Amino acid sequence: MQSQLETIIHNLKECFDGKPWYGISVMEKLNTVPWGAVNDTLYGDKSIAVLVQHIANWRVFILKKLEGDADYKIEMDSENDWTRIEIHTEEEWNAIKGQLQVTQDRLLSLLSKETDQILERQVPGKAYTFRIVLTSITQHDSYHLGQIAMLNVMKNS
Repeated sequence: MQSQLETIIHNLKECFDGKPWYGISVMEKLNTVPWGAVNDTLYGDKSIAVLVQHIANWRVFILKKLEGDADYKIEMDSENDWTRIEIHTEEEWNAIKGQLQVTQDRLLSLLSKETDQILERQVPGKAYTFRIVLTSITQHDSYHLGQIAMLNVMKNS
């Protein structure tokens, strides 16, 4: 039987680059998006590039908190929440996907050294525990994955 943290780690892997039950993983989807489409804003003001950066921004938040940084914060709807980014080349698109991969690798590395006890620890500088954050990362990723998929379909139809 898996521990709660092992289940969270499994879910992180499946959602990010595995074979999730609901279909396509984050990286599998991003690797189907042509770089020339990542700046388009077909509804609202969020492009695929901005959505990917947003996912990475919140993963950095979690990493900082796991490292004990009580001062690091992301203000909702601020620049460090929804960073304006524009991709000009395929290399830049590959770089932002690479940066997202780095956050995944760092997160899995940090979590591999922990036990279920981390789930009860308070997030530094916050009034909630790591259980709240760690059990919802894949929800956050999946939500924005849906937006990315929709934007990609809209661009290509």
